[in-house]
Amino acid sequence: MTIRSATAAVFLIAGLFTAGALQAASMMAVSYGTITGISQQERDTGSGSRGGAIVGGLAGFATGRGQSGSNRALRTLAGGALGSAAGRTMASGTETVYTVSLIDGGTVRIVMEGNFRMGDCVSVERGGGSNNMRRVSSEFCTNNDRIPAQYKAEHQREADECAQATQRLLSAQTDEEIRNAQTIMNILCQD
Repeated sequence: MTIRSATAAVFLIAGLFTAGALQAASMMAVSYGTITGISQQERDTGSGSRGGAIVGGLAGFATGRGQSGSNRALRTLAGGALGSAAGRTMASGTETVYTVSLIDGGTVRIVMEGNFRMGDCVSVERGGGSNNMRRVSSEFCTNNDRIPAQYKAEHQREADECAQATQRLLSAQTDEEIRNAQTIMNILCQD
């Protein structure tokens, strides 16, 4: 590899990372608030199986690209069956709903797993079809106008990294890619 091609590769990789960060940044908005309610709700079991079958079937079909017609058909059927089963499992039971009173007005409900308590000050990351919440210092809720911009920028960077990790998981194709992407997402998105 020549110096010119190595330099070009570095710029290409940096450009892809920057483009991904800009795309994620444009998708995520970070706001701050206090948890004022925690409740449980039943998961919607009516569409879980059907939706899982559709998503699983599409995933199976997509992974069969470039394969023979029979291979694609088998992957689609297998994906549909697995998706249906996963949808039934995911749809059953309850999920935690956190109500957050935002410091700039209004409230938002976030459905996610976590170890949050009433009164916790949190950063709420919303956009791009996903939500996330992280516990932060109470200063972000009580004295937000006095917080230096660099600390808020750090929360924005974390939100962008979480959005990129979520996209990486959604784009994963193999079992190994899915496991790796899930691990990265857990590291970058959890409180």
